[in-house]
This record gives sequence, C-alpha cells and structure tokens, in this order.
Amino acid sequence: MKYEESDRVELKREMIKDLDKEIIAFLNTHGGTIYIGVDDNGNVIGIPQKLKDDYDEKISAILTNNIKPNSRNNVIFSYDEDNVLMINIKEGDSKPYYLTEKGPKPSGTYIRVGRSKRPATDDEILTMIRDSSGWLWENQASKEQNLTFEVLSKFANKKKLLFDKSKYKTLKLINEKSEFTNVGLLLSDQNPIEVKFAVYDKNMNFKIKKEFQGSIISIADEVLNYAELFNDTSAKIIPGEISRVETKSYPGASLREGIINAICHADYSLPSNIKVEFFRDNVRIINPGNVYNSTLEAVLSGVQTFRNPALVNVLYKLGFIENYGTGLQRIREAYENEALKPAFKVIDRYFFLSLPNLNKDSYSFDANEAKNDANEAKNDANTDVQKTLEEQIIDLIRINNSISKIEMAKKTGKSKATIERMLKQSKIISHVGPKNGGQWEIIKDKKEN
Repeated sequence: MKYEESDRVELKREMIKDLDKEIIAFLNTHGGTIYIGVDDNGNVIGIPQKLKDDYDEKISAILTNNIKPNSRNNVIFSYDEDNVLMINIKEGDSKPYYLTEKGPKPSGTYIRVGRSKRPATDDEILTMIRDSSGWLWENQASKEQNLTFEVLSKFANKKKLLFDKSKYKTLKLINEKSEFTNVGLLLSDQNPIEVKFAVYDKNMNFKIKKEFQGSIISIADEVLNYAELFNDTSAKIIPGEISRVETKSYPGASLREGIINAICHADYSLPSNIKVEFFRDNVRIINPGNVYNSTLEAVLSGVQTFRNPALVNVLYKLGFIENYGTGLQRIREAYENEALKPAFKVIDRYFFLSLPNLNKDSYSFDANEAKNDANEAKNDANTDVQKTLEEQIIDLIRINNSISKIEMAKKTGKSKATIERMLKQSKIISHVGPKNGGQWEIIKDKKEN
C-alpha cells in the first residue's frame, strides 16, 4: 500500500503525545485516517508485536478520557497488511470536539487545515456549536429593522406570484415577534452583502472589477447575466461534416449552477463576500462557509443540506433554482463528456469551485462591449417598464416571424448579446429550421401562464 500525507491523511512514525489533538482535528473537520508506523516519506516502519497491546490501550484511553463529547462511534482502529496501525476517523456530528481538560475553547479545540492541525478560533468554535444545534443565522432577528422589499415584489410580480405583508411570515422574513429576520435582510433592498466580480487578462491584470449590491435577488439576477457575457462560444468545422461544432467555455448549466450554489449556501454570518473570478483557463467561485452539516463527498453524491433553507425556498419560487440540492451534480454532469473536470474544494471555512474553460486557447473578450451589455442587463433588472424585453420580442415576432436578431436589437434598442441572452433563457420563444432562413415560434402565450 502507498502512504502519502494529505488533508485527510496523517503519517506518524510512532505513537505521539499529541495524538488526541490530531484525532480531534479530524473529528471537527472532514474526517480522515492517521497511520502510525509510517515515516513522513511514506516508508513503512510497522508496529512491533510487543507494542500493539500498549498502543491499543492508549488509543482507548484517549477516546474515553481525553476527548469530549463521546467520539467512540466515530473512531475505529486496526492493523493493516503492512503491520501499520490505522486510525479511521469519521467527521463528528456533535461538534466541537475538544480536550476534556481544556473545554470547548481555542486551547482545547482543533481543526484540520491542509496537512496540519491548528487551534480553532472562537468564531469557528461558535459556528460549530451553532451548526450542531440546528441554529440558523437566517432565522435570527436582523439588527436592521427598517427594511423594504421593492425588488422582491417586482420579481414576484414578474412570476405572477402574490407578495405582500401577508407573506412575510410564510417566507420567514419576520419571526414570531414580527421582527425582520436575517433572511428578510438578505432579500430586502437594504441588504449589506456584496458579490465581488472580476475578470483577469492572461497577465493576471484586472480587466473588469465590480461589486454587486442590493437585494440578494437582484444580485443573483445581475451576476448571472453578467457572468454569461464571458461564457464564450467557439465554433469548429469538422472535416467531412457539413455542420460546425460549437463549444461553450463553461458547458451546460455549470456556470449558472456554480453561482447560484454559492449564493444559496454561503455562510452570511461570516465577515466575507462571495467572489466570482474569471481567469484565462477557468472561472473560480468562492463562498464563505464550508459544506453544512455533511461532507463534500456526501453532497456530491446527492445528499441535501441547507444552511439557508428560507433563502433557497424564495429563490426556487422565483425560478432561480430548478431542483433542490442538485446544483453540484448538474455541474459534474455538464462536464461528463469532457477531458477537463470541475474541482470542488473545502478549505478552512470556505467552499471553492473551479470550472475549467473549454475554450481557454481562444480566451478573449471586448471589455467595453461587456460593460455596455452588463449595464443593459442591470437596467433591465432594475427598471419597471410596461413591457419586458421578452414581451417586446414576442410582439415583433407576431408581426414578422422571420425577424433577425440584429433587427430585434435595433427595434428594442438593445445589443445583440442582450437579445441572444434573453432568447436563450426564454421558455416561450423557440426557433425552428436552419439558423439562416428559419423562423420564430411562440410556444405558449405568456398571458395564458
């Protein structure tokens, strides 16, 4: 067997004095295995037969006397074929775990960061206590009580959903004392949370740097539209084939799901922001808050956990989410037939998602055009017009069902990119026939929905 240290594997040549701290660190993080009888280079030393009983007694004593709460059901130890002592540690469900003599404070509580352990901070300990007790930040009373919901009301109206004060308690915007909650704050026009957006050139210089503010609903809408501007499409002609193959930089729903996942599952109690960063070869999305009450492996396998269930519910009703808890799976499915794969990582208290750019060799964009299109998208989201862009296009199609995208742009005063984005997202408008010479069809009149 090959032994190599990682964030989930610790190698020890012999029994160490601080073994209890190593076990606690794995219990409080994502679990792992400690191998005793292997040096730092992975060379097998093994455990002499005469020491095995002694080692077994020491580990049992550590689990019984040194660690609180009880962790016996989370720790199994045995010897492998190389005569190496394996201590398999499952992530605990009663965090924080700590040294009995120290208690749940930094001097007695440890977490695993990378390939080493470190004392947990007071904030990290408090977060573990909250998560284990079922405490939810979004349900707590907001410090800001002077809140308005113009943006939320506007988006609800677009979806033909009733939203007024009678819905505040149902959506958990207020608590039993009629106080606005933290989820109410997130959804309000006064939301203090920002999402930071950046695009870098090949020399890692900023090409675009922007902060999105306002209701988390308008932030989600604007960031999704803005990000799509940088999801380029490349086209290649295959020898012997009539058609050409088009490839999106970030295929399928991967980019959208990555952004929505960050917004849905961020730990907004932490003093940090969500970041969306476009590099030449990938887009990186970072949100504060690691996997909530589960492991990364479990979530990737389909286990559903919700740090912000009320927020997720509102985003679902407004159409930002198609299915609960399937975002990461849909990202993996989007890259299923690609050589490059997305990377999911939990580092300390942050969740990292990296989506590889399938068109990295042709990475380019017009920053000025992108800014103009993004401003249009923002205006579309924030301006209450009599007819939406989709409705304007439907009217144009009824007059001329073979109208081109360029003509649509001229008639509406929008850019071609904005028109293409709307048509891609529309569930009402479809195009049949060849790209050059086909026609538009209205699948279902919006007024009949």
